[in-house]
Amino acid sequence: MIGEPDDPRRRAAAAWIVVALALALQLWGLYTTSPPDAGGLWFPGMDKIVHVVLFAAPTWALLRVVPKPWMALVPMLVHIPVSEMIQFFWIEGRSGDLLDGLADLLGVAVGWWTAVRVDGTGDAAGPGPGRPRKRDG
Repeated sequence: MIGEPDDPRRRAAAAWIVVALALALQLWGLYTTSPPDAGGLWFPGMDKIVHVVLFAAPTWALLRVVPKPWMALVPMLVHIPVSEMIQFFWIEGRSGDLLDGLADLLGVAVGWWTAVRVDGTGDAAGPGPGRPRKRDG
């Protein structure tokens, strides 16, 4: 029955909400002209950790809902150089940085690895909403 916790349509909607939130956070984090002040929590290299997270979360979320892994990986990989060029050319106070791009690439890899290994899905596309997870044994 629709609305039940195990209803595939409800799980699919929830998964797409996670994708939307992860992408919104990513776009805000990459393209805001004034990132939030982390106060005393900021340390050298923390921006690279932020870049990893900003690409890992949406990659993982997309891999859980799209039918083929390339449908998540290709857009995320294309977004890496595009985001750095946008930051370099059009966002005041931001700069395109090769090391940020490498951190973004690591984030895509972390998102993919998480979908494959930690989630126990057995494939990069994940079980998808309404599909059972593969079990060992």
